[in-house]
Amino acid sequence: MYDNWEDLEASIKGCKKCKLCNGRQNIVFGTGNKNARLMFIGEGPGADEDRLRRAFCR
Repeated sequence: MYDNWEDLEASIKGCKKCKLCNGRQNIVFGTGNKNARLMFIGEGPGADEDRLRRAFCR
């Protein structure tokens, strides 16, 4: 696995393990407290998330 968030984020920058890579412009990694006890994980980012590089936006 990964020792820190930076290594995890770096590992997904060029990921092509699923079809999401075909239409994306950016990686949407997420934001917030990296030491939180709860994490929300959504499905593939939509067009707004991709454009803004932010998860769960409108």
